[in-house]
Amino acid sequence: MARRSRSLARRLALPVVSTLAAAALWAPMLAHPRATGFGDWQFFHHMWEAGYVGVWRYGEWPLWDPYHCGGVTLFGNPQSQLLSPFFALALVTDTTIALKLFVLAHAAAGLGGMYALARREGLGPLASGTSALLWCGSGFFAWHVAGGHAAFVPFYLAPLALLAFRRALDDRRYVVALAALMTLLLLEGAVYPFPYLTLLLAFDALAQVASARRPLRRTRAVLSALGLAGLLTALLGAIRLLPVAATLERAPRVTPLRDALTPAELLRFLTTRTHPWAVPGHPFVWPEYDAYLGWVALALALLGAVAALARRRRLAWIVGALVFGALALGAIPSLDAASPWALLHRLPVYDSLRVPSRFLVLATFYLALLAGLGLDAIARALGAVEARGVLGRTPPGALSRGVPALLALGLAVELLTATMPIMDRWHGPPIERAQAAARFHLTRAPYPEYAHFPERNVGSRGCYEAMPVLVAPGLWDGDVPQARVVGHPETAAGRVLDEGRTNNTVWADVDLARPAAVVFNQNYAPGWRLSEGSVGRVAVSAPRLTVELPAGRRRVTLRYLPPTLPFAVGLSALGAALCLLLLWRHRARPTLT
Repeated sequence: MARRSRSLARRLALPVVSTLAAAALWAPMLAHPRATGFGDWQFFHHMWEAGYVGVWRYGEWPLWDPYHCGGVTLFGNPQSQLLSPFFALALVTDTTIALKLFVLAHAAAGLGGMYALARREGLGPLASGTSALLWCGSGFFAWHVAGGHAAFVPFYLAPLALLAFRRALDDRRYVVALAALMTLLLLEGAVYPFPYLTLLLAFDALAQVASARRPLRRTRAVLSALGLAGLLTALLGAIRLLPVAATLERAPRVTPLRDALTPAELLRFLTTRTHPWAVPGHPFVWPEYDAYLGWVALALALLGAVAALARRRRLAWIVGALVFGALALGAIPSLDAASPWALLHRLPVYDSLRVPSRFLVLATFYLALLAGLGLDAIARALGAVEARGVLGRTPPGALSRGVPALLALGLAVELLTATMPIMDRWHGPPIERAQAAARFHLTRAPYPEYAHFPERNVGSRGCYEAMPVLVAPGLWDGDVPQARVVGHPETAAGRVLDEGRTNNTVWADVDLARPAAVVFNQNYAPGWRLSEGSVGRVAVSAPRLTVELPAGRRRVTLRYLPPTLPFAVGLSALGAALCLLLLWRHRARPTLT
C-alpha cells in the first residue's frame, strides 16, 4: 500500500508542480477572476459568449454568430474554440473563468511537457525546469497570450506532441495520443499552432532518422507513426477541417510576403526588455516581434550549443534553432523567392500565414533546451573541479549544485521581471448577465465592448476577422424591426407584423398583398434554408438573407444548418471508433515497430 502511494505521489508530482508554476506565472490574470482581457481577447471572448448565449438563452448549439460582421458562421470560423473541452466548462462556470482556466491548463501542460521532454533528452532536473520556464515564460507567450491571441495558447502543447510522437515510434497506442493532441489543436482554433507543430513534427522526424543507428528501420517507424497519426487526425478533426475548408473556399485568405527581418533585429527581439509599440521599418507592432529570453539565457544556449558540438549529441537542437530562426526572418531580400519563408509560403495553408516572426516560438523552443544543456555543462565542469580538489576542501556539491542553482534563480528573476508585467493586462469590465435588449438589433458600439455584445443581444456590422468577410451592403442599425419587405414602405407589397431570432434561426410574420421579397438584417451564407413545410425560396445570390414569398399571411422561418455538418460529424465519429479500436487491439502488448 505504501509503495502504491509513493508511486501515485511520483505520478502526480509533475502535474501538480506544473499547475502551481503556471498559476504563479499567470498570477496577474488570476488576480482579477471576473475581469475581461485586453486587445484581441474581446474578439475571442465574443465567440465564447456567442456560444454561451446560444446554449443558455436559446437552448441550441451555436452554429451562427449574429453579433459579429452582420452575421458570420461560428461552425466554420477557423478560430472558433467552441468545441474545446473548456467551452463545456464555460457552460457550468462562466466564459471569463473558463477562458482563464483554458490559459492556466495549457501553460501547465507546456511547463510539464517541456520538463518531461528535457528529462527524456537527458537533462538534469534543474536544467529541465530552467528550459521549461524559459520557453513558457518567454516574451512570445507573454505578449501573445496577454494580448488576446487565444488561438496561440495551444502552442503550449508542442512538447507533449513531441513526446507523443517519440513514444509512437515504438508503441502504437501513442499514435492515438498524438492524433488526439493534434485534433485538440483543431478544436481550439489553433490556426497557427497546427501548421507550425506539423512542421515541428516533420523536423523531429528527420532528426530521428538522421540520428538513428539503423536509419532504414527508423524511417519505417517514423512513416508508419506519422502516416497513421495523420489519418486519425484527419478523421477526428473532420468536425473542424470540413467546415473551415468550406469557409476558406468562399472567403480565401492568401497573404503577401510583406515583412523581412535581419539577424541583428532577431537578436534584439530576443533580448529587449521594453520597446515602444511601433517597430520602425516593419508593418506590425512590437508584440508581434517580442520573444524575450534575455542575454543570460542566450549565453547559456550558446554554451549548450558548444557542448552539443563537442559531444556530437543533440545537434538537432542547434539545427532547429537555426531553421526556425531562419523562417522567422521572413522574406529575406537577398534571397528573394528562395528564402525559407518564401518557399514555405508557396504551400497550401502556409500561404495564408502572415507575420513570419511568429516562428520565434519554435526557435525559442530549441534555444530553451540548449540553455538547459548549457546549465548542465556548467554543473559537469564544476563537478570535475570539485573532484580534482582544485579549490581545496569544499562541501560536496557546493559548486556543481550551488552555482547552477543560483544561475537558474537569477535567470528566472531576470526573465519574469521582464515578462510578468506584460501579462498584467486583465482589467476589462466583467460580463454582466441579464442586460439583454428585448429585441436583437445592430449597433455602432465600439470594438472594446465586443465581448459583451451577445449578452446584450446586440450585433455589429464592424468586422474584426482574420478572413476576408464580405459584410452585406444595406444592413441597418438601431432598435428597429430586423426584417423588411423589399421596396419603399409606401409602395411595398406588404408588411412585417412581427419578427425574431435565435443564434441559428430567424423568423417573421408577414402579410403580403402580392408576391414579394422579405430581407432579414444579416448576411447570407450557404446553409441558411427555409424550415420544413415553409413556402418560398431563399435568394442565394443576394448578399443579405432574403426570401422570395408568395402573397398571403404566414410565418416564414429560416434555420442555419452548415452543409458540411453531417459529413463532418460522421467522419469524426469514424475517427473516434478507429482510435478506440487501435487502443483495444494494443491494450495488452504495445507493438514495437
